[in-house]
Amino acid sequence: MQTRLAPEYKDTPDGIAAEAILRKCVHCGFCTATCPTYQLLGDELDGPRGRIYLMKQVLEGQAPTRKTQLHLDRCLTCRNCESTCPSGVEYGHLVDIGRKLVDAKVPRPATEQAVRWALKQGLPSPLFAPAMRMGQMVRPLLPAALRAKVPPRQHAGDLPTRTHGRRMLMLAGCVQPAMMPNINRATARVLDAAGIQAVAAPAAGCCGAVKFHLDDQEGGKQQMRANIDAWWPFIDGTPSPVEAIVMNASGCGVTVKEYGHILRDDP
Repeated sequence: MQTRLAPEYKDTPDGIAAEAILRKCVHCGFCTATCPTYQLLGDELDGPRGRIYLMKQVLEGQAPTRKTQLHLDRCLTCRNCESTCPSGVEYGHLVDIGRKLVDAKVPRPATEQAVRWALKQGLPSPLFAPAMRMGQMVRPLLPAALRAKVPPRQHAGDLPTRTHGRRMLMLAGCVQPAMMPNINRATARVLDAAGIQAVAAPAAGCCGAVKFHLDDQEGGKQQMRANIDAWWPFIDGTPSPVEAIVMNASGCGVTVKEYGHILRDDP
């Protein structure tokens, strides 16, 4: 797909990266077969190919609108489309660039800004866990719609107490320990049964995905850098370094695997 970048994006890191991705797209539409929003809504602009056209228009200088923003917002960033693209279009990287450029030009309504701020500040916050416990205590009294969003309190099970020569670093996550604590502990027990000790870095926090995908890419990058700093002592400079980083939440796993790409311009 040929793209004539507008002067404001030409020779910029985002413009160069986006143009390289767009060149791979051949308009075949195979991506629509595995896109959940296209399958649900049936709108070309709510599928990867349509969104690519919208982002191409923005990169070529056309002013984005709230509708442009809405179609990009509806993307789940699940990247199913990448699994069926014969040309290897890195749609996930492109939509990150597209959202950044559109959000810089299209202001959101105040209520939407407030909700997004609450999500990106509240979910990774240390206060989320006690707030969730309070919500679980009053869960029977909540309206049905809100009650469905608060999972019942779960018994997490015991953590293994044995130590092993083999060790792996486990990303605890920010929301999962409060909402579904059994997952992390079950992961630790599975590793223990395989003769591997799960260890956690106390200073590690949110993987950065929440802020990165909610109009705060720089805030997300700061969390990513903080995690790398927290993990590094377990990887290098210790007599028994960990073999790998284990993640049991798909969103966190995808994000951590992208650290090298997202932080590629760091010194």
